[in-house]
Amino acid sequence: MLCTFYSGFLIHLPIQHILFENKNMKIQGIYTFLQAALLLLFASCSQEETGGVTPLPDGKYPLQLTVEQAQPQTRTGGKDTWTGGEEIGVLLDGMTDAKKYVMDASGKAEPADAGNTIYWKNTAEASVQAWYPYRTDSPVNISDQSGGYADFDLLYATARGRYDQAINLRFNHRMAKVEVTLAAGDDITEEELDGATVKIYGVWEVKFIDGSVNPKESTYGEIKPYHDGATKKFEAVMAPQNTTGKVLIEIGIGGKTFTYTPDTDAVGKLEAGKRYAYTITVKANGIDVQAMTGGTWNTAGEENVAVVKPIVYTADEAKAGDYIYSDGTTSDGGLRKRYTDGRAPVIASPKPQPIAGKNVVGVVFWTPKDTDPTGRKTPASLTDDKVMAKDFPNCTHGLAVSKVTHQILVGYQKAYEHISVNFQDSENFNPANKADYVSIRSSTMYFDPINRILGYQNTKVMRAYNEFYKNTSNRIVKPIAELENLTASNPAPKNSTGWFLPSVKELHILCYKDVDDIKRHYNYTYSQAENWNYIVNPSLDAAGSQRIRTTAYWSSTEGYYNDALAYIMLFPGATQRLSHKWEYEVEVLAVCAF
Repeated sequence: MLCTFYSGFLIHLPIQHILFENKNMKIQGIYTFLQAALLLLFASCSQEETGGVTPLPDGKYPLQLTVEQAQPQTRTGGKDTWTGGEEIGVLLDGMTDAKKYVMDASGKAEPADAGNTIYWKNTAEASVQAWYPYRTDSPVNISDQSGGYADFDLLYATARGRYDQAINLRFNHRMAKVEVTLAAGDDITEEELDGATVKIYGVWEVKFIDGSVNPKESTYGEIKPYHDGATKKFEAVMAPQNTTGKVLIEIGIGGKTFTYTPDTDAVGKLEAGKRYAYTITVKANGIDVQAMTGGTWNTAGEENVAVVKPIVYTADEAKAGDYIYSDGTTSDGGLRKRYTDGRAPVIASPKPQPIAGKNVVGVVFWTPKDTDPTGRKTPASLTDDKVMAKDFPNCTHGLAVSKVTHQILVGYQKAYEHISVNFQDSENFNPANKADYVSIRSSTMYFDPINRILGYQNTKVMRAYNEFYKNTSNRIVKPIAELENLTASNPAPKNSTGWFLPSVKELHILCYKDVDDIKRHYNYTYSQAENWNYIVNPSLDAAGSQRIRTTAYWSSTEGYYNDALAYIMLFPGATQRLSHKWEYEVEVLAVCAF
């Protein structure tokens, strides 16, 4: 191999040739020059031969791991959160023997002991594999899950990274889950139903030691499911397999036995990471099966199949993820289906792009179609805000978030006082429709304002407050002042309410989705933050806009009991929290109704 300097000298050039080229050069100077040049040459050649990869000192750079539980396209149960103490197996490229790492509740994984520490050998990017649970025994007998199935719910993750960064692992399920719910039909009492037995059939011997599932087909037989007393479901995790033409479920009741056998691959093939939920109505003379996967079912004499239907959207209707333009129009962002059972929404592929030549000002994140009020306590409704409904009676199509976010940390207010008590309830706030206003402070019960869409009216109260105290700087509500800056740099779409500071409810919907009692829905992972992760941020990306970041955002809702506190929302966790108005600095988002 011929190595060269930038000066053009060749490594094999005779030293005496150089000496004779310049007789006035001192020998020592030449020797020093050659030393330096040769060092550069060898370094250059070394880097050229290794592709720029530099070896690292042994034992100096340990592997850093953070872990989040991913929510796959269809969820299985068993391990939905990390509680601390879980053992995972880990492999780095080039390793043959896995090391054991232990989780903590925050999602950080540490080596079980010094002997299990993995160190980076060089600066090259490499793949990390990990699985849960860490096991050294194989195969595993999963036939008895009556005491729970979390230990059999294999999770697997892989990611690439470098020595100088923490590797974030997103785990997905490698098993399938079968759920059976019984319902009383003709001539069957609830008491008889409570005494029914359920058996699930499948391969019960499984090898999973390195993140892969290898079922032993010859062990097809009974699997005792876990019975959840709260939901009355019978549940079991199963290896991916084809149960077509085989008994999958057996029900014993009143001395009779009924079985269910899938008769097509479409319904009998159990796939990794998917949940198969069966509601079985038991009658005196047979059973009816309802399942989320659909298809044709052989139910030992009767056929009655129902399919769990998603919310379906068309390209030409307003929906979450759509682009909203300065002229007030919207265009398709690609959302096609949403589910109520934890599955990720379906987005068109390729994802539709914004209309060329039009000015995107925001992204839609909720429409009334997303909310089925049936059986709900506090379904999202734009009519919750009576002030907004009267001011903008035609803004009934949904909510949108501005493409411009305020990414500067700001406090809330220097003066600790309840704006709701000291201003909203006082004579200083006296609009003609004051009776339509709900207090901007809230407790956390499901019936409190925190569970209602009230950002518009909250913002009107605080704008009036800022105007009243405009000459008293310590009273100014900073997020409202920053809202004006956001509006100036990115005006709201025509025919909308204008940008306002969202309430806790609106921020929760923006991150997650519309649910009752948001206090009980929090601490989600990236993959569970449905709106934020799957719908809104990808559309912001397509529009060339700023993403809604992993951080905290001020709401327009005050705490109820303490005048020094206001609510923030943490993304992606959809976690509401009370924070000190001035001691805590977070970012600001702007939303509107259209």
